[in-house]
Amino acid sequence: MSDSNCKSLADNVVYWHHNGVMRRFTIVTSLVLTWVACDLLLHTLSWEARGVLLNVTEIDFGRLHLLTAYSLPVLGVVTLALLCGFIRQGNTQLPSVITVCGGLFIIGGALTDIAVTVIYSPDLAMEGNLYLRILLDSEHSLPFVYAYAFITQSLYIALFCGLWIGFLKHRWMIAQSVSSAAPRSILEFVKAATGGAHLTIRQWLLPLRMSEIPLLYHYVWVIAIPIVFGISQFRWYVAMEWMGIVEPDFATRVAVALHGVCSSLVVYLLAVRRMALLMP
Repeated sequence: MSDSNCKSLADNVVYWHHNGVMRRFTIVTSLVLTWVACDLLLHTLSWEARGVLLNVTEIDFGRLHLLTAYSLPVLGVVTLALLCGFIRQGNTQLPSVITVCGGLFIIGGALTDIAVTVIYSPDLAMEGNLYLRILLDSEHSLPFVYAYAFITQSLYIALFCGLWIGFLKHRWMIAQSVSSAAPRSILEFVKAATGGAHLTIRQWLLPLRMSEIPLLYHYVWVIAIPIVFGISQFRWYVAMEWMGIVEPDFATRVAVALHGVCSSLVVYLLAVRRMALLMP
């Protein structure tokens, strides 16, 4: 494929107005995450605050939380289908060793967490997942909850592995877009890696018009990869809590989660910088 054809293909994938597949994936994913985040925020309010809100809004937040639990498998399937279309736009061959290692880390963390939960609490009485808890507390049968957990955890693993594979298949497009900006400093590189190569510092940090918003293609990967590996690391840690290797502590949990996300972000940026330097 000629350089001009490669550039045309990259433009059709990178730019929001050219890439309907990316638009659908990012819009649906953003709506799903916003819905879940709002539901969890309402659910974690104190019972006193929930009572006040219930009197004011006449909304049963318990039922809303249960409705969200019921909707998660459907939302997961829709998101996974859109992600598969986005993945197929990547034109880079998967590196077998790195792909397998990342997949094993993601799958291993999830399966280990699930296994120790079942071993130490087979009736799920100590389960901390809020959506499994609402099903248990609303008197759904244990087999139903196990079936629900199997479906949602399978979708979780598929989505996280899909994001990892998607990044690997898109990695040279990401590197090409960063390299074409010819960054001369760390700040310029970070701007380019987050889709702001064409923007001023003010526009990049504080966009006031639609034309000043950074390229969202880059943000998909900047956000997704740290979350994928940060949460996967956290699940390994939670499994160690179940096994008694480390003591349960909320502050430590927060620190582990933040460390996982931040360290994954640093590794991601270093990897993109290395690939950009290798571009002709």
